Amino acid sequence: MTEATGATREELIVQAAFARFDLVALAIAVGSVGALALWTATAVLLIKGPEPGSTVGPHLALLSYFLPGYSVSWSGSLIGLVWGLLLGGALGAVIALFWNVVHHVYLALAVLRRHMMDEV
Repeated sequence: MTEATGATREELIVQAAFARFDLVALAIAVGSVGALALWTATAVLLIKGPEPGSTVGPHLALLSYFLPGYSVSWSGSLIGLVWGLLLGGALGAVIALFWNVVHHVYLALAVLRRHMMDEV
């Protein structure tokens, strides 16, 4: 038993194996990556420029159907930055929430199984 936490070695191992994701931290991290990815993709296309006789980033421009205000332009890249942050943040929060719930249920079932085995 450790003095600082009062937990046994087995409890510490279980806590480490079933560590929880911090919902806010993962949301910010995934949102930041999403924001930078969308902004970078737009900026690279704008810096590279279109081929003669074509438009800039016709495939990336299709995102304007799903992300209101987004376009392959410098102002659109900033709007894409915000959309990337929001959508990536939502995705990160959902991943963290799913991870935490699944591990909580699994751990609860493991503890219940252990108690039932002890009673037999």
